[in-house]
Amino acid sequence: MPRLKIIPKHEDRNGWWESLPPPAPANILNGERRVHTVIVGAGVCGLAVAHQLGRLRPDVEIALLEAERAGFGASGRNAGFLLNVHSHGPPKRTDILRRNIRLWESGLSDLRRMVREFKIDCGWHEIGRIYGSAGPDGEKHIEQIAATLEQLGLSRSWMSRDEMKERIGTEFYRRGLYTSGNALVNPAALMRGLARHLPMNVRLYEQTPVVGFEPGSHAYVVETEAGRMISERLVLAAGVYLRQFGIAPGRYVPMATYASMTNPLADDALALLGTGMPFGLLASSEYGATIRLTNDNRLFVRNLFNFNPNSPTPAPRVCEIGKLHRKGMLNRWPGLEDVGFAHSWGGTMAFTWNNGAVFGEFAPGLYAVLTNDVSPMTRGAAAGRLLADFMEGNDSELLRLQLAFPGACRLPPRPFLDIGIAIRRGLLHASARKEF
Repeated sequence: MPRLKIIPKHEDRNGWWESLPPPAPANILNGERRVHTVIVGAGVCGLAVAHQLGRLRPDVEIALLEAERAGFGASGRNAGFLLNVHSHGPPKRTDILRRNIRLWESGLSDLRRMVREFKIDCGWHEIGRIYGSAGPDGEKHIEQIAATLEQLGLSRSWMSRDEMKERIGTEFYRRGLYTSGNALVNPAALMRGLARHLPMNVRLYEQTPVVGFEPGSHAYVVETEAGRMISERLVLAAGVYLRQFGIAPGRYVPMATYASMTNPLADDALALLGTGMPFGLLASSEYGATIRLTNDNRLFVRNLFNFNPNSPTPAPRVCEIGKLHRKGMLNRWPGLEDVGFAHSWGGTMAFTWNNGAVFGEFAPGLYAVLTNDVSPMTRGAAAGRLLADFMEGNDSELLRLQLAFPGACRLPPRPFLDIGIAIRRGLLHASARKEF
């Protein structure tokens, strides 16, 4: 049986996860079990597949395998923006944007419904978002974002430097652009809540990394560190680790991004942040910082991207990047010199060259889904649900729309890919230096 070369294991701490109460002990697979369907990966895609498939097929047993804990991995490490639309650069073709928006809004609606139905305490807040511009690159991109929103007929309103200072307490930004339609959450709490309320016929196994798999006699055999699953169908929702299973190798780029977060701010520090009300700010520049003030008064900063082809970033490197986040925080709020970050961590996203999809049946009984590019949480929630529909032969206009996406195209081979990414990253970093 082929063995996986890389087992997902984050050595650093996930601040969103650490802010939550300790979870119940993990249910770890031991020994051999036979089920109808195995799903690998309890991120947003895997959980969406599990919820929909469990509802569609209450007559069969389904197993969901997660290498770490649900909510601790990539889907629980992002900035917590559940976006309905997001775009950098010049306005795109309206038909393509509207197609994407239908999927993003469908995923957002799914997540909203489940949060309400299961009463998931994840800090859900539909407060919208602010795009901030601090320098020439930000000014160029904020105009382009405004043009895209206008092109789509979506609400938007400009914020002057004074209005930005009044709202978030800093003159760092030349101006801002507010738009609504998205939610903000603690992503680890959202993932943990979805995992806690799976359908009765879906059983979650955590701290159960897959180390190998192969087709058997009318079945797939999935090996874990301490057990084995045998199933008729196998769904791979392992994020950037899909290529370990032979799915879409050389067709997506794993990019690591990093975040830091404080403990809840004291009243004197909170008073420096404008109104002191929660907010979510995205840099208008492609390489600028994402900033949040959470419902429980924690300041969150995300910045820096790098190519991450092999494994999660080691904890010492994450700690060094946390120092850059602190510098960015003090550039915006010099009065927070006595405030330190309690947590710094890394996460990984997948990007394709052509905004192409990894979705569908890749061999008889073998399915895969990858959330990639922009709006990964809402896009992943929709794609996971639609994959379950596809598996069960349930047709819909949204499924046909998903299937109409081009497949992810092949990327240049390494080391040419590495060189191209390094050049692109360097250019973005140079042009966006005022946005840090």
